[in-house]
Amino acid sequence: MTNENLEKAKADVKKGIADAEKAGAYVKADAKADVEKVKANFGKSDVEKNVAYAKADINEAIDKAKADVKNKTAHAKADLEKSNAENKR
Repeated sequence: MTNENLEKAKADVKKGIADAEKAGAYVKADAKADVEKVKANFGKSDVEKNVAYAKADINEAIDKAKADVKNKTAHAKADLEKSNAENKR
């Protein structure tokens, strides 16, 4: 395998890892929001429950957005490495 092909393969692996990390972050954000919603169901008024649910949904969206940015950044870096490997010919 040439050095160029090796660099391209490394970049592809980095993208795969970034995608797996994003999926994990999504699962974690979903679980965290679910836990907060379950907690909100105990001994709280309807208004407090609604506020807690909204807060959980907002925090979930923020966590997922952070994961998306991290994923896109990792993909961009990997694409740059791939491009650099192709240009070394």
